[in-house]
This record gives sequence, C-alpha cells and structure tokens, in this order.
Amino acid sequence: MSKVDIGRARSLSIKCLSELAWHDDARMRQDVRESGGLSTDQFDVKWTPENAAGVSALIESVDGEGNPRKFLMDVGWDLEYMDRVFRREGVDRMLSEGRIDFLYITHEHVDHFWGLPAALKHNPGVKILIPTGFSEKSRGLLREAGHTGEVAELGPGSPHLLFPGCASVTFDIPIFLKTRGEQVLYFHVEGQGLVTVTGCCHHGVLGLLEYAKERFDGFREYHGVYGGLHISPFEEWGPAQEELLDSLQAYRLQRLACNHCTGVLTVQKMVERGMPVVRGSGKHGSKSELYLGNGDTVVF
Repeated sequence: MSKVDIGRARSLSIKCLSELAWHDDARMRQDVRESGGLSTDQFDVKWTPENAAGVSALIESVDGEGNPRKFLMDVGWDLEYMDRVFRREGVDRMLSEGRIDFLYITHEHVDHFWGLPAALKHNPGVKILIPTGFSEKSRGLLREAGHTGEVAELGPGSPHLLFPGCASVTFDIPIFLKTRGEQVLYFHVEGQGLVTVTGCCHHGVLGLLEYAKERFDGFREYHGVYGGLHISPFEEWGPAQEELLDSLQAYRLQRLACNHCTGVLTVQKMVERGMPVVRGSGKHGSKSELYLGNGDTVVF
C-alpha cells in the first residue's frame, strides 16, 4: 500500500470548548441500561434531558501554504448547554460571520452530534464533513436541523487531505448504540512532528498511531495527541489498561492533551509514569484539571 504525503502545517492550536459529554456517569449508564443496553439504537434511549452536555473543540491552523484555517470538531449534545458554550467562547459570532470553514463530525454519537442545531442557527449553510456509516436517522437530523449547505461524506481507505498539513481518516468500525464509523484528524506540524486529534478513538489509540507510521510519507516522529482516548471512560482499571499505557508510553509522545472519554484515572496513571500530560484549569465544569478541559487551549 502506497504512502501518502499530507504536507506540513505551520501551526496548530486547539481550544476545548467542552469535553463534558454528560454531567453524571451513573445516570447516563442507567438510561442506557433501562432502554435495553449498549445494543440499543441511541435514538431509542430515553435520555435524561438535564444530564446532557456535549463535546466540541475549536481547531485553528495555518496550513503549509500560509492560509489560516478554522473549524469545529463536533458540536455537542444539549442545545441550551451548547448555546452557552458557543456564546462563552465567541463561536456564535465566528459562525454568523462566516469565520468557521466547516464542521467536522467525528461520529454520530449523541454527545458529539445532537447539538448541531446550536451551531446551524448561526450559519445554516456551513459545510459539514461526516464519516461513512452515518445512519438514516442521523442524516434525518441533518435535514431537520435546517442545514442548507454541502455535506461531504468521507469514506474509509486512503486519507482525505483537508488542507496542506491536515488529513482525515475514516475507520469503518461498529460502535455501540447502533452507530458505525469514526473519523480522526492527523496534522503534520512543521518542526514538531505528527499530531493526532480525536473525538472518542473507539478504534483504539495504538491503532491510530500505527496507521500514521504505515501510511504517511515523510513520517519521522510523533509529537502529540488531543482528545478522548477511550481508555477508561468510566474509570475502570486493570491489566489491559496498564498494558495499553506501557505501549502508549513507548511512542514517546511529547504532548498528551487528553479529556472526555480518556478517563481521569488514566491521566493520573500517565502523570505517575512521568508522561508529558498537558494539564488544564478545571474551569467551566471540567471533570478535572488533569484534563485539557472546557475553555482550555493547547498549542502543538
């Protein structure tokens, strides 16, 4: 399989708008259990409305040709919550003024996608990038939210070059709550190395890193990771998680800006190992200052 040169980005900055998917883990798990378990369609779960929050990030980069780029990765869940988040961080104005290039939806899970109307009300024509595998119900949500712009569906296989220095890769995998497919971002930052940016990483962080080594031409070293790594999302821990951290540490990443479904316990273990965790402020309801949390920014 031939390797792909994605070019170089001159800079990369990521602001976590919100990493808090929901407010109470126990309530969320109970909602799923009472609705039939993880094999239930997420549209059929009787969610507790007041428990919903949402995951979203603002990504800014200067591409290899010197052009500034700005887009949203995911759009959260609860509309009132996301309204507050977008207003707090000025994203509402960025959208209404056309300063957001596109919305990048990592996958269709409720906490990453159902907040779409909170973004579209400021710019219904903004371009949206989705991975192959979106259900008909989720496509219906796109229409019901009043979207009038282009929807680009990115399939599995080869990387999709979004701009010089940034590529998207779709992993065609089944995910719980009857969803399928997740896309992730890879940036090759000039003078630094490769940075992976992920929503939930259901396909596994080690696979994410190995893909880059196998598929990207000019790859020399990893630099950093941002996002949810899905290692101990409900703070579970055992030999499997310990072994995963052994393997992850061997990649010698320079910056680990973790949040969301990574698990606070996982990040505690990283810190104990001396891994280069980028801590946050713990503000705006973030789970922990160990997370790159709500309102925090990391520069790679």
